Amino acid sequence: MNLSAQQGSQLGPLNPGDVVSAALRLYKDRFKTFFQLAVLATLWLLAGVVGLVLAIAILAGIGAAIADEVGAIIGGLLGVLVGFAPLLYGSAKYYALSSAVGRLSFRDLINQPETSLEARRQVSPRLGQFLLLGFLLLLAYLATYLGGAMLALIAGGGIGFLTAGILSALINQTVGGVMGIFLGMLIGLGILLVALIWVASRLFISEVVLAIEPQQDAGGSMGRSWELTETAIMRIQVVFLATFLIQLPILSVTNYIPSILLELLPADGVVYGITAALSLVLSLIGSMVVLPLWQAVKGVLYYDLRSRREGLDLSLRQEDELDPGL
Repeated sequence: MNLSAQQGSQLGPLNPGDVVSAALRLYKDRFKTFFQLAVLATLWLLAGVVGLVLAIAILAGIGAAIADEVGAIIGGLLGVLVGFAPLLYGSAKYYALSSAVGRLSFRDLINQPETSLEARRQVSPRLGQFLLLGFLLLLAYLATYLGGAMLALIAGGGIGFLTAGILSALINQTVGGVMGIFLGMLIGLGILLVALIWVASRLFISEVVLAIEPQQDAGGSMGRSWELTETAIMRIQVVFLATFLIQLPILSVTNYIPSILLELLPADGVVYGITAALSLVLSLIGSMVVLPLWQAVKGVLYYDLRSRREGLDLSLRQEDELDPGL
């Protein structure tokens, strides 16, 4: 069954289960296309990492040949600077190609399907914006963590101190101290988690917005995501949890079980080296398999949020917003 042909513009606002079900159907129907994009995205990211490592190794080696340890250090630092360029480019390609899956998912839902090549042509000229978006998201999450940690420390510490004082007076100092510390840590952790979840939910679809709406830049995509998700935080969290549970069996085989085996093996054996290499390969394969699922979920979620906030005439209005040359 072709989801776009049968449901297309007939889909209205979706509940969390419908979002995940639609994403899974798209993932199944276009698995080959989505997986190919995930492989390309991952390979570009790996190429960036390899470029960084090679630059460091080559320049450090040249520096060591010229001036021993000092030269090696200076060469290594120069290698970081030089190798940062391929890493940034590989990261930008990763963001662009992975977000193309979300774009394809959305286009299927509005019954205006694209090929992989068409989607790549739309996102490729915007590599700089995708890179900037990744940097801005990193700053946003870092600021949220620091602000949430500070608030958690103040609120948790204050409540813990007050609780410890009250219980020490009513029961004894030991019980009061233990309960105060426990309650303070619990409240502080809760505040930090709520802050991170809230911000992550508001920015969850930023890269899909950038891939779909050509008039948006990196900052505008974050603002657009913030606008669309304003009243949908709980719904997004249900979708996130359901998607995480769906991917869990795959990651258990490709990531978690190999990691446990590595912990049980002696670190200096040949078997350990072989297992570590296989673990890395399996981890990459697992990432390639689940990446399209997450991006499909984001594409469907973007459709759902726009349906709720802007009505169901997405098909006509999106035709005007997207490149008229397609």
